[in-house]
Amino acid sequence: MRPGDDMIEIARTSVEDATKNGLLVDGWVSHTGDDTCLLMVHRKGVGAPDVHNFAHKVFMDMTQKAKDRGYYAAGQDLLVDAPSGNLKGAGPGVAEIECTFGTPERKVESFMLVTADKCGPGAYGFPLAMVFANPMHNTGLLLKKEMFAGFDVTVLDMNHTDGDRTITIHLPEEHLLLYALLRNPDRFAILEIHSRMYPEHQIVSVAATRLHNISGVYSGKDDPAMLIRTQGVFPAPEELVHPWAMIDQIVTGDCRGSHNMPIMPVALNSAINGPYCHPIAAAAAFSLSHEGRLSQPIDCFGGPGWDYVRLRNQEFAIKFRQQGTFGVALAAQEELAYTGLKALDSQLAERFETKRA
Repeated sequence: MRPGDDMIEIARTSVEDATKNGLLVDGWVSHTGDDTCLLMVHRKGVGAPDVHNFAHKVFMDMTQKAKDRGYYAAGQDLLVDAPSGNLKGAGPGVAEIECTFGTPERKVESFMLVTADKCGPGAYGFPLAMVFANPMHNTGLLLKKEMFAGFDVTVLDMNHTDGDRTITIHLPEEHLLLYALLRNPDRFAILEIHSRMYPEHQIVSVAATRLHNISGVYSGKDDPAMLIRTQGVFPAPEELVHPWAMIDQIVTGDCRGSHNMPIMPVALNSAINGPYCHPIAAAAAFSLSHEGRLSQPIDCFGGPGWDYVRLRNQEFAIKFRQQGTFGVALAAQEELAYTGLKALDSQLAERFETKRA
């Protein structure tokens, strides 16, 4: 599964035109599995209606092309036809960070973009916790004095639909509280991370949206995106990818979003084509010039060093998936509440009999 070449061409042409017309300073288009990613650089601030409306139009144009071509599940993740100047709640994941150039601590800007398919937004909780709260994965926590002050981590309760219900956890002293929340990645997800030494600098932004909490029906997994500023006073890309190499993290996802499976780090623009619907994540690293121009991306999971990780991950996935629908192999009941199992459970409940001793 992947977007058609004609769909990707619509996105790339649209981003190029928006750059020429001055809406964007620069942009880049990729896909992870069957999800298209628009990376857009602009000077209009976080939540700019013009930019959000532009992105929605691109997705709608791609959807129309998919329908014209007869592609399966065209526009599955678009929940509204016309957002009111903000894509949040309309289906697509949104991650935004505002950067200020030329400060002493950030003389140049670099960042990573992580995109995932066939998994929920809580999938980033584990690697982020390992990087920002565990020196076993991020030696910079010990070696970089700018990190000694720690971080403020904003965690979102994704079950709360009447506005964002969040809590701020202070690292390192409250790392156990962070772990306590993130033990349930289907409910709690990291939304933002800020530096405590430089509070004006946001380091991480995650698109944490549960589609079924918005639509009330199963409409595909949530396929989150994440922006992470890197280098200098923030973690390095090598530190950020370390947890992905060391541990095959189990996440909710797979075909129909029904199973728990290890998420696999893959090269940019990878399709879903393995057994079941293996959760995947791709990562690209960029530098950003003072004019807002993007460098050529570095494919963080694309090198030969990751081939062993993928093989190990695939072997683990096959063994884990052999358990089928029994026990922990199947997604949590809360995640299955929007599937046909709800009707089956109701039917079975009516057939139970209670016999008194």
